[in-house]
Amino acid sequence: MSDDRAGADEPLDGDIGPMSGTTASDSAASGAVADAAEDLRRAAADVAEELRQYEAEREERRRRTNAVSGRVAAVMAALFLAFLVYDSVRTAVAAHAKGDDWIYPPAVVAGICAIALATLLTWAARRVK
Repeated sequence: MSDDRAGADEPLDGDIGPMSGTTASDSAASGAVADAAEDLRRAAADVAEELRQYEAEREERRRRTNAVSGRVAAVMAALFLAFLVYDSVRTAVAAHAKGDDWIYPPAVVAGICAIALATLLTWAARRVK
């Protein structure tokens, strides 16, 4: 039995070239496999391109959302600082009218908040340009 197998694997006398041991159906099958492999590579490339495009769109949406969030946070901080300046100045004026200490707690807080507000507005103006 081992002799029959050994003879079946060898090409017949007179056969030459790479196709000597294959038949037409074998070559058609290998061509179909090659075509299927090429189709699979194209499909994988299309999927990879689609994923890259999806990630780029997602990154753009994330950047827009972050930009809007940053603007909202800057406006809220500016409003809060403006309120603190207003409240501290009002408190300083009321304390001065009563003859209480008006410089240290209220006027200093108003000055610090005014500096912070001016810094925030300057940063926002430069960022817009």
